[in-house]
Amino acid sequence: MDSYYYLNENKEPQGPHTLDELRALLATNRLQPETRAARRGAAHWGTLAELLAAPAEPAAAALPPTPPAPQAGTCPGCACELTAPGGILPARCPSCGYRFRAVNIHDLWQNFMLALRKTFVLRGRAPRIEYWSFILFSTIITTILMTIMQVVMVALLPTEAVTALESPETAEQLDSLPSAAIVAMAVMGIVYTLVNLAVTIPQLTVMVRRMHDVGRSGKWLLLYMLMVFVCVAGAFMLAANHDNETAGPILVIGVLIPAICLLALGIFFFVLTLLDSHRGPNKYGPSPKYPLA
Repeated sequence: MDSYYYLNENKEPQGPHTLDELRALLATNRLQPETRAARRGAAHWGTLAELLAAPAEPAAAALPPTPPAPQAGTCPGCACELTAPGGILPARCPSCGYRFRAVNIHDLWQNFMLALRKTFVLRGRAPRIEYWSFILFSTIITTILMTIMQVVMVALLPTEAVTALESPETAEQLDSLPSAAIVAMAVMGIVYTLVNLAVTIPQLTVMVRRMHDVGRSGKWLLLYMLMVFVCVAGAFMLAANHDNETAGPILVIGVLIPAICLLALGIFFFVLTLLDSHRGPNKYGPSPKYPLA
């Protein structure tokens, strides 16, 4: 049986396929009529439409030579020769990942959505653009949502409810509020919690993948969370024992030392988020930025 091949967008032969398989790929829009295709042993590459319309010929032993892509100069990052299949220069250098165009808002939004789709994914790697795109848009979105909630709360709730929320010492006023106001406050509290969860979980997972991308283990975040827990616990203990002789040791051991550790870890993590991806694969997977390195 004759075998047929087509060229993908990188000018790489794909196959072998039968004519029926090529027709199916064309029908599902995975291939286009102008896709370059040929029967094994043909003298040249033609279009898929021409191949499907032409009568069958005797099979030969070898594929026709792949048409060379036009040269497009050299990469500023690694000086390798560039090609432009179809006259279009790729967005990145295939050897070093150098970007041939500036990052635009579409790139940032696509990376933000990618991080959201990977909310519960800890494996793999995340380049700088994915991490910082998520930080950018999550900050903008949560700020807008929180502002809207505050405006709605001030506009709809009685003055007593807003005062009680701002001043805990007047919280007993909530007992005299109408049930509708209490329900509205509860709904806003639930929405606030859900928004924070929707941001916090993907931020933690994208941070783990960002650390993987620079060759670090995501388990470092466990140490950071431990320090947060120690700080919170130390603050509660200090509040409970502020008037006795144990307040000093609790302040130093339970609050100040963990707070210094938190600051140091925060600076460490911030620096990691600014580092470029490790070229090529590491133990956490292939590089999303330098796949051919």
